[in-house]
Amino acid sequence: MDALSQTPTEPPTQPPSRQDRQEDAWRILIVDDEEDVHHTTVLALGREQVCGRNLQFLHAYSAREALEVLHAHQDIAVVLLDVVMESDAAGLNLVKQIREQLGREAIRIILRTGQPGYAPELDSVKRYDINDYRSKTELTRTHLYTSLTTAIRSYAQIVRLEQSKDSLKCLTESAKRLLQVRSYTALGKCLADYLSDLLHTSNEGWMVCVNGIGKDTQNADVHVIHPVNGQAGEPLALDTLEDKTLHERIREGLEAGHHDFHDDYSCLCFAAGKQQSLLIYVPQPLGIEAAERQLLSLFSNNVLAALENVRLLEQRRLLAFQDMLLGIPSRMAFMRVIDKCLQQKIARQIVVLLDLDQFGAINDTIGPQNGDLLLGEIAQRLTRVFNQYMVARVSGDTFGLLGDVEHLTPEAVRGCFNEPFYVGEVPHIMSVTQGRVEVHEQRHASEVLSQANVALKRAKHTLRGGFENFHSAMLKETENRVHLMQNLRQAFDSDRLFMVFQPKINLDDGSLTGIEALMRWRTEQGNLIPPNEFIPVAESSGLIIPLGEWALKSSLVAIGEFRRALGLPIRVAVNVSVVQLKHPDFVSVLERALSFAGASHDWLELEITESFAMDDLQRGKQLISDLNKLGVKISIDDFGTGFSSLKYLEQLEISTLKIDKSFVDRIVEANPDTRIPETILRLGQVLNMEVIAEGIETEFQ
Repeated sequence: MDALSQTPTEPPTQPPSRQDRQEDAWRILIVDDEEDVHHTTVLALGREQVCGRNLQFLHAYSAREALEVLHAHQDIAVVLLDVVMESDAAGLNLVKQIREQLGREAIRIILRTGQPGYAPELDSVKRYDINDYRSKTELTRTHLYTSLTTAIRSYAQIVRLEQSKDSLKCLTESAKRLLQVRSYTALGKCLADYLSDLLHTSNEGWMVCVNGIGKDTQNADVHVIHPVNGQAGEPLALDTLEDKTLHERIREGLEAGHHDFHDDYSCLCFAAGKQQSLLIYVPQPLGIEAAERQLLSLFSNNVLAALENVRLLEQRRLLAFQDMLLGIPSRMAFMRVIDKCLQQKIARQIVVLLDLDQFGAINDTIGPQNGDLLLGEIAQRLTRVFNQYMVARVSGDTFGLLGDVEHLTPEAVRGCFNEPFYVGEVPHIMSVTQGRVEVHEQRHASEVLSQANVALKRAKHTLRGGFENFHSAMLKETENRVHLMQNLRQAFDSDRLFMVFQPKINLDDGSLTGIEALMRWRTEQGNLIPPNEFIPVAESSGLIIPLGEWALKSSLVAIGEFRRALGLPIRVAVNVSVVQLKHPDFVSVLERALSFAGASHDWLELEITESFAMDDLQRGKQLISDLNKLGVKISIDDFGTGFSSLKYLEQLEISTLKIDKSFVDRIVEANPDTRIPETILRLGQVLNMEVIAEGIETEFQ
């Protein structure tokens, strides 16, 4: 009884040996309204294998039941379909639904019928990709096995082609997506997702590891980048995990540098040379076929490109948020933590800026290399003492602290510098000036740092080694200073600055011996701004350089007119600031001004402060000597108000000393104080210098 239609009727069964191995079987759906057909098909083929895999039969007794089974199982390989069931066209209608509505192009369909007159037309066979059509009487066990084998092979080939197509699509998408990844943890998750798609397997339990994060080390520095404690997060050091067997397997896989497949686990290794490698630990064996090995090889290029990209991005992040010289957080990292503090409204936090006193001079003395070592020693001590708070390098020799206001007191900070710092065996005693501001209701970290910097500048100006707490009045002063500077620039551009001149009178005979030029500023509203307010602003902003050149030109033009009008060989005295004198082109500026006015060198006298030469005696001596050789006279302005040094005064080619007006103002009839003016007069006589008293306004003076 070879034909299936002649097999005895029994309930369809499957061999017991198949129950535990259904996942490896080809799924075959039998759709027929005759129960005998189901029974005989299973009996005929239930123990057979096709392409090394068993057969698993699913059953439906109508087109409606068949659709339910198809919806429930996405991996059905072949449908054995009766043409005529509840209606003459039920079978062909189901074929149409499988292809057009369900879109299941890979499923192979074998039509069977007990009524040969209902054979489908040829165009239907082509349109719906029907593999075979047989009458039930001619489908012997051999013929059915042959048809089924052909259909399964066709299905397997189609599935492989679709998988290859999907794999190529996955490779293309991954190449683009992986290069957009910005962190190691995101890279780990992406790789697990893409590789599981590529290999058509679950990534449950996978672990993605990278060696050499942040350094160019080898296997000693291995981090887990996915998952971290079961979820994506910051990379976790492998050694912190308790599973020692896992440690060994991962390290051995990284050391091998290639994919390694074992009976109970697998390692997919993507090596980018000795510096850095990425390994995916799979806690189960992977049955990798030749085609999948090829895909892995192609995917490897995407992995290595993404790994290098993330490494470079991490290096950039490291450069941005860590000071590479000292190994502590950078200014950007400091600002990020301050912003976080503001967002979370953490109470009683303070930012302290520390400026190392006289570090520039120390650095010049011991050399930049030792200077860097000294900064490193300071950074280490600050980090050690304030280990519960943030310590950052804000700029060259300025550090920042962020922590609790009760603990980061001025005394606690100063206490860090009580002991010397050693570079080699050489001790260095250091002190710091502090600018302090509480983190309270500021909008951004930049505002906090700006306020701390304002306080630091005030502290440096007031007393080195001290501290200042920021208060709103400081900001107002700074705003006024900035406003004044902006207005000064506009005034200069709008010609609202002008020069006035006061005479120098010989007290012996009342004759005119010269004139002094003074700069004045009148606002648009007609108000006069005192020079002691705007000159310091001009000096600190650098505006004094163009202002000074303009003042020289204006004064020299004016003295030419005075000389011609009065017929006297008088000079004009012009104040020059330390900033002007230290400018490398000062002499050139002076020559341009003389040429512009058509003036001679002996028409000019320069008034300098006594602090100029004291800052750099050798340079000061040379400049004053050069000016004297040109015929320009030099006088010391406001003599006695600064830290005068008779030793310096003796070495400089100075022609005149000016007694400051503050000393002249003390000479009043009721209680005259003439001690300092008399002392300066006698000093001038001894040194053979002229002496000018500034601001004499009464006969008694």
